[in-house]
Amino acid sequence: MRLSLDAAHPLSPTALALLTASCVAASEPSPAARAPVSVALAPVPLQAPAPAAAEPRVDPSAPLELPPSTIPPAAWIEAPLEKPQRALVDRSLFGEHREIALGAHVAVLAATGGDAGAAGGAGVGAFAVHEALGVVGPLKLPARFAWVGIAGVQDDALYVATPEGALHRAAGVKDALRPDGFAPRGGVPGATAWDAAGGLIAAAAGERVSVSADEGRSFTSAVVAPGRTVRAVLVRPDGALAAAVEVPARGARPAALDTFLSSDRGQTWRRSAFQPRTIERAGSWIWNGDATCPAVLSRNGREWTRAADAEVLYRLLPLGDALHLSTSIRATAAGSFRTAVFPPAPEPPARGAAAVGREPPCKEDDTFGMGGIMGGYGASCEGALCLLAGAPPRPPPTRTWIATFGDGLCDPASARPPGSVCATHLTRPPTFAVVDHIASTVTPIAAPEGCRQPAALHNAAGIGVLICRGGSGGASIFVRGAQGPWHAEGSQAMPAEGLEPLVAPDGTLVLLGRTLAANTRQREPLLALVRSPLPLGTAQAWRRVVVPDGVAALPAPGGAAILARSPAASAGRRLELALDRPGHPALALARDVEVDQDLMRMEVQDRRVRFRVLPKPAPEVPGRPRPVPPERREARWHALTYGGALVPETPAAATPPVEERRFGPAGR
Repeated sequence: MRLSLDAAHPLSPTALALLTASCVAASEPSPAARAPVSVALAPVPLQAPAPAAAEPRVDPSAPLELPPSTIPPAAWIEAPLEKPQRALVDRSLFGEHREIALGAHVAVLAATGGDAGAAGGAGVGAFAVHEALGVVGPLKLPARFAWVGIAGVQDDALYVATPEGALHRAAGVKDALRPDGFAPRGGVPGATAWDAAGGLIAAAAGERVSVSADEGRSFTSAVVAPGRTVRAVLVRPDGALAAAVEVPARGARPAALDTFLSSDRGQTWRRSAFQPRTIERAGSWIWNGDATCPAVLSRNGREWTRAADAEVLYRLLPLGDALHLSTSIRATAAGSFRTAVFPPAPEPPARGAAAVGREPPCKEDDTFGMGGIMGGYGASCEGALCLLAGAPPRPPPTRTWIATFGDGLCDPASARPPGSVCATHLTRPPTFAVVDHIASTVTPIAAPEGCRQPAALHNAAGIGVLICRGGSGGASIFVRGAQGPWHAEGSQAMPAEGLEPLVAPDGTLVLLGRTLAANTRQREPLLALVRSPLPLGTAQAWRRVVVPDGVAALPAPGGAAILARSPAASAGRRLELALDRPGHPALALARDVEVDQDLMRMEVQDRRVRFRVLPKPAPEVPGRPRPVPPERREARWHALTYGGALVPETPAAATPPVEERRFGPAGR
C-alpha cells in the first residue's frame, strides 16, 4: 500500500516514492498472519482545508512544530532514572559471582552479596545453573550457611551445612526455590571443611574426616593423622578422597600441609607419595591447580600423573558463564560444560610420568607475545548521508530492565568452533530475567510460548521487546513489562536482527532497521517498525514502513514517525521529511531542504525537529600545507523551519548527554 501525502503540502515528483508501507510481501503465503499496516484506531475527523484567505499566515523562518498527538501516552511507561540512579545500571549484579558447588548437571553460584541475599539480607542471592533447566533462582538457602555442596548418584541433591555442623538437604534445584525445600539431615559437630561428589559427603573436624554414603543421614569417621588438624577434604565422584593435614611449624620453617589419600570411602588413610604445594578439585580432578606444571591424582586414587592435559579444563566452559546478564541472545553447544564428572580422572601414569616427592617449584614459561589493536580509517560521509553513520539516540535507562541469561543450548553442529558460544539453531531458548535496578533483584522468567528461536531483545520505557525468528524470514514480536506475562503482538516481514530501538516520551516505539554505509551508491530502503502507545498485547500495534533513499527515522508522539530521505541523485545535498501517522495520510514536513554541511543527528524536542550540524572542513588551498592537528570542527544544533531551512539555534541549546551503548549487564 502506498501512503498518500497531505494535499496541503504536496511533495516534489522526486519525493512521491518517499514512503511505501507494506506488511506482507507478495510472496508471503499467509497475509492474515501479518499485522496490518495501520493501527486500528477510532476514526479521527479531519478538518477540511480552510479557504486560502482564512488560513493563518505561517512565518517561514519560524521553527517547524509537529501537529499535536491525538493518542494519549501509554499507561505502561516507566520514567527514566534520575542521573544519580543511573550509576545503578552500570553495576554487574553477577559480575563477581563465584561457584560454590558443582554437581554432575548443576552448579550453584553466589553473586556479590549473594551470601547475605540468600540469608535474607542485601544482594541478589544464590542461583543455580542446570544443564537441562537453565538458570534457576534465587535459591532459598537456610540462614547462616557455611557450605553448599551437591551430591547424588542419579540426581543432583543440594546440601547446606551451618557453622555448627548441622546438615540440610534439598532433593533438587526446584525444591531449593521453596522456603521449606531444605530438610534437616544429620551433622558433624565442629566441622570446619566440607565437600561432596557422587554419592558421598565428607566433613573434617579436628583430626578426623567423617563420610556419609546415605544422603547425610549418618556419618562414619576415621582419624587421618593422629594429633594433626585436617584443613581441607576433597571428594571425587568415584569415591576417592584427599585431605590436607596441617604440618606444625618447625623453627623458621612455616607451617605446611601434607596430603593424605583414601580409596575406601574414608575408612583408612595413608600419606600420599606425592606432596603438592596445594590441592584443589576441578570437576573430577584432584590436582595441584597449576596449569603450567599439572599434577593430577589418577584414576586408581593412589598415583599422581604429570601427563594430564590441563588445557582440557579451560576448553570446557564453567556453568557459571551462563549467569551473565545482557540483551544479547547467547547459547552454548550441549556438552560443552565442565561438571563434577567431566573431565574424568586421568589414567595412571606411564613410566616416567609419575609425580612423586615434594612438589618442586614450576619453571615458568617466560615466552610472551605482542598484540594490539590497529584502527582503520572510517569512511567519510556527505551532508544528509551522515545521518546513516550516526548512532541514533538510545532509550534512557529505567528501573526495569528485561535481560537474558547466557544459558541457551544450541545444536553442537552449529557452533563454530565446537564448544563456542552460538546464537542460532537453538535446542533450548535462554532464560530471561526481570531486573529491578533500584531493588537489586533478578527474577528469572521463561521465554514466551511460540518463541523457540529468539533473535534480539530490546528495552525502551520500561518494557522489553523480544524479536523471534519466524517463518519465511519474518519476525514475531513479543513484549512484556515488569509485571505480567509476555504478550504476542503479531509478525512482520522484517529481519529479526540488526534493529535499533528508539522511543518517544509517550511510549511510541520505532525499531529501525540496519542500512548500508553512507558512501554506498545503491542504498537499500530504510525499514522501520513503528508501535503506537497502545496497551501491551494489542495485535495491531505495529506497522511496517519502507522509506526509499531513507537516511533516518524517529518516533514522534501519538504513534507517529518522522521519516527523512535524501534522494540518491543529490549525493546527500538534499533532504526531505515526512510524518507517518497511524490512520492518516503521510504529511509532508519539508521538501528540497538544501544541505551544505554534515548532518550528524536528528531528534525531536518540544515537538520541534532539530539537527546536529557539523561544519565541513575548510577547503584545501593549493600550495598551502594542511594544519596539524586538523582544524577542530564544532557541531551545533540547528532547527528546521517551516520554510525548509536549517537555522542555528539561538541561544545554543545545551546538548543532552548521549546514551552510550552498554554491554553485559551494563551493556545492552
